[in-house]
Amino acid sequence: MKKWAILGILAMVFAAAVPVSAEGNAAAWEQAKKDFYRDFSQTDLTVRKGALDRIASLNTADAAKFLLAIYSQIKFEADGYEKKKMAQVAELENDLKPLRKAKSGLQAGEAARMAKLEGELKAVNDEMEARKTENKALLDTIASSLAKFTDAAAVAELRTMVIKSHDWTVRYAILTGLLSSRAEGIGSICLEAAKDRDTRVKIVALDGLLTLKVDAAVPLFVNAVEDSEWQVRLCGVAGVEAYKSKDGISAMVRQLAKEDGRLRDDISGALKRLTGMDFGYNAKAWDEWWGKVKDGWNGQPVGGSKPPDGGVASGGPRGGGTTAEPPTFFGLKINSKKIVFVLDVSGSMNDPSEPPKSAQEPPKVVSGGNQPPPEPWEAGMKGTKIEVLKHEFERTVSKLDPKVTFNVIVYGQTHLMWKDKMQNATPGNRADAIDFVKKQAGNGQTNLGDALEEAFKLAGQGLGDKNYAALVDTIYVMSDGAPNAGKYPNPDDIIRKVEEWNKLSKVVINTIGLGNDGNYNPDFMRRLAGMTGGVFVKR
Repeated sequence: MKKWAILGILAMVFAAAVPVSAEGNAAAWEQAKKDFYRDFSQTDLTVRKGALDRIASLNTADAAKFLLAIYSQIKFEADGYEKKKMAQVAELENDLKPLRKAKSGLQAGEAARMAKLEGELKAVNDEMEARKTENKALLDTIASSLAKFTDAAAVAELRTMVIKSHDWTVRYAILTGLLSSRAEGIGSICLEAAKDRDTRVKIVALDGLLTLKVDAAVPLFVNAVEDSEWQVRLCGVAGVEAYKSKDGISAMVRQLAKEDGRLRDDISGALKRLTGMDFGYNAKAWDEWWGKVKDGWNGQPVGGSKPPDGGVASGGPRGGGTTAEPPTFFGLKINSKKIVFVLDVSGSMNDPSEPPKSAQEPPKVVSGGNQPPPEPWEAGMKGTKIEVLKHEFERTVSKLDPKVTFNVIVYGQTHLMWKDKMQNATPGNRADAIDFVKKQAGNGQTNLGDALEEAFKLAGQGLGDKNYAALVDTIYVMSDGAPNAGKYPNPDDIIRKVEEWNKLSKVVINTIGLGNDGNYNPDFMRRLAGMTGGVFVKR
């Protein structure tokens, strides 16, 4: 199928979508068709996006239906294209595997074949990335254009499609579009969408209900606390805390007994803020205390946060859990089981390590942050910043629980990922990751943006799967300098992109500034952590 063969497929949709709600509209629709065909078949992406915007400006139910048909078809064609190209990539990788393995002993002809295959692989990947970028731009344009619909019949059509469309991407696009415009009736639409069969749609709906402050959503937040997907549980915890729901607190206490990893911090943190008590992860202590005070609780913290006998302060084990202390990274406790380390190996990391006069943790940078307070930290060695990093990384990774999955991305002028998938923290993998970091030499500028994008690709690898499950919930970013290279050299651009990337992933980013804070833009590091509920430390 040619790149824009979609036009022929959609001709039937356009022909059928003749407005009947008002006389005289047929001629305008015919002209709109001609204009759309002319512009959408161009190679200029800006012109194609303009064609979509003009359809949206018609503000009719038929225009809404047509845009949704385009959206579905672009997505369908993109999925088929990607599947085909991924098969090509797999075939090329398979052919390259033995050649790469025997690289040093290749004959001239084999070396030439390897170079040819590497070139073909790069060309396929570049083409696939360019096509993906184009398709995303068009899909995003359609999603944002849905916010322009104010006509009652058009909004009613969109509402119907939120519930009835078989394509989750269509339901998601409509919901995000209507939420951005605060369309009439969007609250009730979100109430229905919060029961969606797809996790991604459910997350957007619950986030929307919290933003819109829809009181009728409280039972949905309570149910979400015990959902099977952890991102939905986070939405539920946020809603329960905002509405100070007694039933929600009961649900959080029940769920705390089942949690392991980062969500223990999210739930225990919310319970502490709501009640003024602190039993840490001890679900049994929480349950016993809450059973006594629930009926008389007035929505205000009780105070006297010292736990009664048998209680465990924040950071301690939940009932029946282990008492083993979690490892730390530059003093930040690692309770997550799904981690990516994003580590600076730019040229300035070769400079001597000069920690700030007081390398302590400033206060949490965002209300609602649930990360445990950092431990006192001292560098385990003196030397260059990259030597300090390597020592700290080895100390941390060597203590990771085997149940943890993790990955490592280093960045300087470019970025490099240790493995293409998340890895279990087996002894062998821990040793291999430590060796990977030890081999890095400081070089180039500070391309943090591209490295973070790679980390979020890992975090979102499940987004296209029917059985949605994000693979990362916590990222640790270490840097000694301000971003100045790559696709996103501006800190504000990185903040904007992280907000976009993290809409569904719900990843916490903890940031570590190493050395003189005049070099790494502490305000940016604080914002990056704060917007995700993480912690920023100076080291």
